[in-house]
Amino acid sequence: MSSRYLLAGLAMLGCSSTLAADLFDDRVTLRGFGTLGLTQNSSDEAGYIRDIGQPDGPAGTWSAHVDTRLGLQLDWRINDQLTAVVQGRSRYNYEGRYQPELSWAFLRYAPDPAVQLRLGRIGLDTYMLSDSRDVGYSYLWARPPVDYYGYRYLSHIDGGDITLIRPVGHGLLWGKFYAGVADEKVPSALGDGAVFDAGGSTVIGGHINYEWDNWRVQLGTTKVKHQLEASDAYMRDLDSLEMYCSFSPECDPALPEYIRSTFDSHNIYITSVGVAYDRGPLQVQAMLSHLDRTGNETDVDAAFISVGYRIKSITPYVTLSGSRTDGFAYRDIGVELDGEGGLTQQTLSVGARYDLAKNLALKTQLDYLNADQSGLLARNIKPDWDGNATIFSINLDFIF
Repeated sequence: MSSRYLLAGLAMLGCSSTLAADLFDDRVTLRGFGTLGLTQNSSDEAGYIRDIGQPDGPAGTWSAHVDTRLGLQLDWRINDQLTAVVQGRSRYNYEGRYQPELSWAFLRYAPDPAVQLRLGRIGLDTYMLSDSRDVGYSYLWARPPVDYYGYRYLSHIDGGDITLIRPVGHGLLWGKFYAGVADEKVPSALGDGAVFDAGGSTVIGGHINYEWDNWRVQLGTTKVKHQLEASDAYMRDLDSLEMYCSFSPECDPALPEYIRSTFDSHNIYITSVGVAYDRGPLQVQAMLSHLDRTGNETDVDAAFISVGYRIKSITPYVTLSGSRTDGFAYRDIGVELDGEGGLTQQTLSVGARYDLAKNLALKTQLDYLNADQSGLLARNIKPDWDGNATIFSINLDFIF
């Protein structure tokens, strides 16, 4: 992300500022980031979530779980070319807990300014901003647009990447290639408490970027060989459901067949393009992506555009985002309901960021959400939900 906030955030995190702990003659640096957030959802018929890694969300209530998080990062500069980085974070996770987890743990080798190699657990930046989603101070909004980022729950891989940089024309051309294996879990969208393991899913991809003057353009592509595993108890329950449906007229065998098919290994292909403009007080970002997976009914198209304008220490902004799938008829999968399931959701967001200090920002945001097809980006949905909700958020983001 080329926003001044990401640059400022990285600069703050990378230097020995007032609250940073620099040890061993500046070779070891401890730094951190966090968000204290409160979110209120006007609708009591569907729980609002930041991404599909969250098992539940506020419905007609206030909640601190949506955005609150804390992270610490330790950098050890072994020599001028080799650095070891470890980052841990705590956020509301798939189990509904704030259990700390290891998000980064890699060695970075930079033989010269034009080449960088990383090996270990690295952030997965499939899209612009992807590997800094947890650092609220680094971006303008209360949270990255949910319609665009919300169903992308893989945040890191165990593997490596290489970044190559070269001046071209009046700008800078750089690209990154990454490959590795995922190690994350996701809760069931049905709100039944089940947790599925995506560990073993392989990821390979990259993106190319060109930056000049106040512009940045990124083109990216990624292939994920995706697989989910359920617990033994869950699979035993599924076996029992299949047996029941085989002789009961009240149960359609298509339902357990569909559930079992979600655990089949399949390829997901993701393509994306992003554009960012940052000049003076004006900031504009626009992104578009297509996720291609087995069956046209589950392909996902998503996009957003965001405009912000800084007035002294306050930056008001507006964002329009949306995502959609073709969807599938509930009756085709054995569910005795009319209508279709999938994802067709649009959100209009208005908000403001107030920079209280060089490492502290207060944000307020109002989201007007409309879901024609709800499925992925809401929890505990009631049958009579009309698909509309108003979300109010107030967050305090900080780095140290």
